[in-house]
Amino acid sequence: MDINISSFILIFVRVASMLFSIPVIGAKNVPKGFKIGLGFFITMILMHIVNIDNNIKPDNISTMVMAIGGEFMIGFIIGLLAKLIFTAVDIAGDIMGVQMGFSIANVIDPQTSAQVPIVGTFQSLLCALIFLSINAHHYFLAAIAESFNIIPPLRFALSGELLNSVVRFVGEIFILAIKIGAPVMVALLITNVAMSIVSKTMPQMNLMAIGFPITIISGLIIMSLSLPLFGYLMQRIFEDMQGNMLNMLTIMGR
Repeated sequence: MDINISSFILIFVRVASMLFSIPVIGAKNVPKGFKIGLGFFITMILMHIVNIDNNIKPDNISTMVMAIGGEFMIGFIIGLLAKLIFTAVDIAGDIMGVQMGFSIANVIDPQTSAQVPIVGTFQSLLCALIFLSINAHHYFLAAIAESFNIIPPLRFALSGELLNSVVRFVGEIFILAIKIGAPVMVALLITNVAMSIVSKTMPQMNLMAIGFPITIISGLIIMSLSLPLFGYLMQRIFEDMQGNMLNMLTIMGR
């Protein structure tokens, strides 16, 4: 197999697996043809930037299959880092939606095509707008180009350190979800405690009739007031994402 064809296939697999796994562009409602075409043009550009050493050229089918598998894992892990951030936003939205009484009002999430609460969809769309507004998708183009300098083809290593890093990052995602939903969670906790005290002091009040509207209104007000904090937090997280991707690539290339 000619080296140019081998280079194109390996670069395309890494780029395409990243495009199919990152948020917004990798969403299920984005046509697959668009993602494949975009991956093709990015690959054509990288062909003039990335140099693959002839010494690690795949010389048979089994070596080529292993190389393709490694390229797929590299691109997938790069996209997974941002995908997990959006997952944290969805988890926070689910928690807030349940506490606000929106658990039975589900809509289709355009990112995953799954049914999620209304609040989770709103948070996810707002996160996508922040993601695009700060040009966070450019970080992936820089990371995929730099990845060939850090991890040449056939050099991918699935080590225990990599697995530990992924598990640790997943754990941080749950912490991030709590941070995002903390203002609404605390406010609704205080609201529920206050309504419980009122129901004990005024038993004749129909708490079921006024409890749900108060909970919903309180949650919406606090969520609206905390939107600047949400935007600042997501911007900081997306800015730190580039460093996290490079650190993960360094671990994969060891």
